[in-house]
Amino acid sequence: MNSEDVKADITTASTAITKTALRSPINFGNQGVQLASLEDAYRFANAIVASGFAPRGMEKPEAVLVAIQLGAELGLTPMAALQNTAVINGRPAIYGDAALALVRASGLLTSYKEEEIGESGSDAHGYRVTAARGDQTTVETFTMADAKRAKLTGKPGPWSEYPKRMLRFRARGFALRDLFGDVLKGLRTVEEARDLPMDPLNVTPLADKVSGGLSNNL
Repeated sequence: MNSEDVKADITTASTAITKTALRSPINFGNQGVQLASLEDAYRFANAIVASGFAPRGMEKPEAVLVAIQLGAELGLTPMAALQNTAVINGRPAIYGDAALALVRASGLLTSYKEEEIGESGSDAHGYRVTAARGDQTTVETFTMADAKRAKLTGKPGPWSEYPKRMLRFRARGFALRDLFGDVLKGLRTVEEARDLPMDPLNVTPLADKVSGGLSNNL
């Protein structure tokens, strides 16, 4: 390596250090990082990906960034958003435990009850969820008969491994979405979204889908 190459390397390194130094610091408080800008969020997303903490399906910084944005709209901290949201069939969803936690935290839940119904092993076995919001009350039930009707049983996966919990989450998801759609932003629970049939994949080129050939301008 000649002296010119050494000088070039030193200049490149110096420029990188200067750029890093000029970046505004990301504040850190009692609840961790405090993201104040899109750049902060993207830098944090890159750190998540580099750390190996990104959940499956969010291996790119852009995916982590979108999850953080979704969490912010729901009221979740960045890390809680990563752990409690997922993309199922191209659509965001939230885990059932997180959905209930958000509804409780909203202060709008007047009363809530989950009860097991029917005899275990029978088609009548399931869960009934009763939720109240002010003077509004909703009651949702989901039984093994419902699961069989929806063709959820009889195949490998959660419905075979822990059907009791799946029945509970189905009843819970329906009740919470009916009464607290504004809190959950209309999101389905992950447990429900996983059972939905896959949407057909649209392989039409972007230029053909968008009038005027937008892809040519991207």
